[in-house]
Amino acid sequence: MFAVASLVLATAIVLLGLRLPTAYHPMNTMAWIVGAASVLSVLYAALGLTGVRAHLHGGYLDAAGARRTKRLLVGMWAAAVVFSALACFAFLGTVVSQVGNPLHPEVRFTVGVWAQLCLLAAPPVLTGVLFFVGRRLLDPVPPAVRQGAAVTPAVGGAGATTYPLPPSPQRYVWITAARTHEVRRACGRLGTALLTAGVLLVPTIVLLGDRLPPLYPALGFLSWTFATIGLVQVFVAATVLRGARRHVRDEHLDLHGALTTRRSLGVIWGFGLFSTVFSGVGLALALSMPAGGPAGEAVRYPAAAWVVLSLMVTPGALTGIAFFAARRLFPSPATARRPGPTAG
Repeated sequence: MFAVASLVLATAIVLLGLRLPTAYHPMNTMAWIVGAASVLSVLYAALGLTGVRAHLHGGYLDAAGARRTKRLLVGMWAAAVVFSALACFAFLGTVVSQVGNPLHPEVRFTVGVWAQLCLLAAPPVLTGVLFFVGRRLLDPVPPAVRQGAAVTPAVGGAGATTYPLPPSPQRYVWITAARTHEVRRACGRLGTALLTAGVLLVPTIVLLGDRLPPLYPALGFLSWTFATIGLVQVFVAATVLRGARRHVRDEHLDLHGALTTRRSLGVIWGFGLFSTVFSGVGLALALSMPAGGPAGEAVRYPAAAWVVLSLMVTPGALTGIAFFAARRLFPSPATARRPGPTAG
């Protein structure tokens, strides 16, 4: 839910920032770019909290994994505070400096300005909620169990409690030779397909981008920047997926490696989806602003624009395919079963 809310929040910051009276000022653009970037902290915190289920095994909590998740939530909360403070300072300073400017009498503290300030301040609130929820969920066990040591009653002590040691985590599960071959082949083929698609997308988008009409400079730069970030995520996802073959060998699956692959591809998908949304929205707005003109004429996109918009959506789709393929190929430790002999 928070991951979807982060995408909605980022889109609202950009769209409202373009409709404010200070939209002409470069610092206004900088404010909503930084504010939209702060929403990444909410997205990563939400993805990190979603992975908490992987730290639960047979009624026990993985203390090391819980500590890593709490550190991630603290880091994302701090990052959201810093970026949101910078965005609010830049935006508020822009409005204050332009109030009373005879060249722009429309600039004043309107409802839209206060709404934009609330949107820019929302990421620290959301990441703070995620942090406190995660801290409560990840701290439900007695200290003796968290430290991995049993409490032994003292000699002559009455009413002392002994906590059993948790079982050692299962790292390897046995899988059939056919399944080993299937997983390795699927990872190799899908990784190669993603690499090929990324290599083909780069020149295609560049060549078709030259056929587009003139773009609004700031929005055009923003759109191409996020499109480049999305393409990078495709190559990263392909590399991670091809490297995941090492987790399946000798008819055994490395659960720790599989879990790392799933988490990595989840983060990559979130980043790719975020970049896809902003590259597509930025290009659409960059085409609309010069096309509409001051007279408010109807916006007409050329055929090349629709093709480029479709290609800019591709990185989010490709990284999503990689993530869901990894979920199917590599089970989580909570759902893995031990059908045969184990190793290690």
